[in-house]
Amino acid sequence: MAIGLACAPHVPARAVEPEADGRAIIQSMGDALLATLRAGPDKATREARFGEMYRRNFDNAGLAAGAAGRAYAAASIEQRRQYRQLFESYVIKAYAELLQQYKGERLRVDKSESDGRDVVVISKLVPPDPRDPREIEMKWRMRLIDGRLMVTDVVIDKISMALTERRAFADWLHERGGTLEGLMGKLRERIARINGRSS
Repeated sequence: MAIGLACAPHVPARAVEPEADGRAIIQSMGDALLATLRAGPDKATREARFGEMYRRNFDNAGLAAGAAGRAYAAASIEQRRQYRQLFESYVIKAYAELLQQYKGERLRVDKSESDGRDVVVISKLVPPDPRDPREIEMKWRMRLIDGRLMVTDVVIDKISMALTERRAFADWLHERGGTLEGLMGKLRERIARINGRSS
């Protein structure tokens, strides 16, 4: 899953042709990331590169707010700011860790389409062995935000990243009293656990 979530170039300031721009962004994303993985970077390098590209190309504020739901709406401005930072750190560390599972796959962009508000880029994660027929479909939902195409969700083999995070966060919110402050405590624990596995 993490193979397709990093290392895209700068999104054009103006998306003159959003569908074509979306395809180019996702293809460049895959090419750059896979080249990095083939070079065998260490954990710190993977995390730094993933973080840079996540911040540049993903709608972190929208993803964070959607994951926390009503707890986010009920929180103070300062709590929301702290939570967005923690959410970003958690996503970067969690998905950068998944990059260790890379086994030589490549990303092939097939097409893009518009559903009105968003551009959806459809790609396949292709196994390294040409005799292996298993290709995993990845759908990238992108939206113009402040004049830039940003990724708002990735659906991998029919599983939505945004929905998966929302369900996990709902469980954590229930566990921590339904408040954003409680959720932030849970995120700090998860981040510490990821750091502990790599230390």
